[in-house]
Amino acid sequence: MISILCLFIGLAIGTAAGRHLLLKRNMGEALVANTLDKLHCLHVLINNVTLPTENGTTQIDHILITEGGVFIIETKHYTGWILGNPRDAKWTQVIYRVKNRFQNPLFQNYGHVKTVQALFKLPESAFIGVVVFTGSAELRTDLGPNTILLDQLLGFIDQHRERVLDERQMTYVVGRIEMKRLGRSTETDEYHVNYIRSKISQRD
Repeated sequence: MISILCLFIGLAIGTAAGRHLLLKRNMGEALVANTLDKLHCLHVLINNVTLPTENGTTQIDHILITEGGVFIIETKHYTGWILGNPRDAKWTQVIYRVKNRFQNPLFQNYGHVKTVQALFKLPESAFIGVVVFTGSAELRTDLGPNTILLDQLLGFIDQHRERVLDERQMTYVVGRIEMKRLGRSTETDEYHVNYIRSKISQRD
């Protein structure tokens, strides 16, 4: 317990500063972070994590470490109707009959989960990916059990209350993520954005 308490103290100042930055940059991510503050279980939340990969970087909105597992959270701050299928490459956003197609965030988050999972020798079941829609979005089709609205987030976390990580493991997970993540800076974000743009242009 002492090690976890030290983590809380060590991360407290950074979390407060990071929350202010989230609010300025992304309302959806700030809403998710504020919602997770209401968790009663022992937990550590790490926001806006950029990790190196074999081909570049991957940027993760939130990683929540609890005794029930490591939750990798992708946030989408959308309005309108959201339609699709968990297996579709693209989903559809409908706003007043105007349709916009966007990448299936489950596929995007799967890559995030695998990147985090590769850092540890823990069972796959310890890592849970979830896509959270904030804003006024309405999920009009079955997008799978791991696609939820903001007001369902705490209940989703509670579903995984069975203990899979002890305090020592939680401390190790948090420490390793903090060690492996790239430094939080505008330069880091710009590098990731440029990498994603280059991948998109290659597909085109």
